Amino acid sequence: MQESMTTQLILANSLTEDKGLEKGKKYLFSLQASPEGVLRIVTINDIELYYPGIHDFLVSWNSITSLGWANDKETFAAMLQELKEKLAME
Repeated sequence: MQESMTTQLILANSLTEDKGLEKGKKYLFSLQASPEGVLRIVTINDIELYYPGIHDFLVSWNSITSLGWANDKETFAAMLQELKEKLAME
């Protein structure tokens, strides 16, 4: 049985330079939480980071904005594509 995982689409500013992030740069990324509380983020430019808990995530980012959520990959992909199209039109 496959568990459903809620994925948030987040826009936030990096406060660190972990694994290729640029400090002060704004990133668009997906955020997922495991049942154990581990947070996984993947930026749209394929930087992947793990945080052992919410505190570690919160001290690494500021100006955190949720742009929506999805319970499956298809909904998330459609939401991300729609957002990319809107950003391209601006």
